[in-house]
Amino acid sequence: MLDIILTIALIIILITILLFAIPIILLSWHSRKQPPAYGLIEHKYYVCRQHKILHGGIFGKGPIKKYYVNEEKSWCWRDEWEEIDRKTFKELATDWYGVNWSEEALWWQDDYSS
Repeated sequence: MLDIILTIALIIILITILLFAIPIILLSWHSRKQPPAYGLIEHKYYVCRQHKILHGGIFGKGPIKKYYVNEEKSWCWRDEWEEIDRKTFKELATDWYGVNWSEEALWWQDDYSS
């Protein structure tokens, strides 16, 4: 009888642990698919060279641009992202995706460094 009670208690404890662990694991997995973390409002530019994905702009406020090949995946693992400067971001967007920056909003046309 004591064995059954201990087994049931152990099962309840394991189920409780799983109920807490699964959401934490899922959130952790999802966050690894994002570019590196940033402050509240920052100018940041990232490239995932392996999959030719660009993600940059003013994080936390906008505008943000994201470029990726539609037929392939649109995300990279956090350790695949590389932080780059604005000039490199714009050059890669032009080379890889044919972006004409003169047709974009004025903020994107400026070539200042941030």
